[in-house]
Amino acid sequence: MYKSILTAAAMVAVLSSCDNMKNKAEHDELTEASTDTAVVARTGETAGAAMSDTVDADNWDVDANMPDVTTYTEVKNPKVKVRANDTYKVYDVDETVLFDTDKATLRASAKDALEEVAGSIKQRFSGKKVRVVGYTDARAGQEYNKDLGRERAEAVKNWLVQNGNIAAENIAVQSMGEKEPTASNATAAGRQQNRRVEIVVATK
Repeated sequence: MYKSILTAAAMVAVLSSCDNMKNKAEHDELTEASTDTAVVARTGETAGAAMSDTVDADNWDVDANMPDVTTYTEVKNPKVKVRANDTYKVYDVDETVLFDTDKATLRASAKDALEEVAGSIKQRFSGKKVRVVGYTDARAGQEYNKDLGRERAEAVKNWLVQNGNIAAENIAVQSMGEKEPTASNATAAGRQQNRRVEIVVATK
């Protein structure tokens, strides 16, 4: 009886030790992950599975690989790219036009780009629902990136309402933070591509 108790206790100790070793290994793996790859180690999520933060409950399933549009001649700024399919039109605005690094206050250079976007939306999609989506790179923590993406989306929305004459009730904001990168966060060029704001119009 006593020997059985000792055996059981030993087994519990071994199992506990294994769990501790596993937890330590996972912790070390996260600690050693670079700031550029930490999000992968942290979550193991695919981009499509990530939860977003939005002001409404609608799920806009926007294809990141939709083809570019070159026929919107009213959009002349090379830092604004347009992609489209039958359901959505996406105005992708480079971060360097809109914001300084880690800031959510619009730069003076944002005016011309946003005027073109607002004019295009009013010309082609007047009265349609619009969603402003903020993206970041993966260098900071998830919560920080999500907050920054939201603040940037709100800044763009406010500009479109106040200066672009787009009705506030037609614009929602969404922060993807570091989710759904378009390029690798392991390089400066890739991180730059990931820092962006997308202005999405639902055309159906």
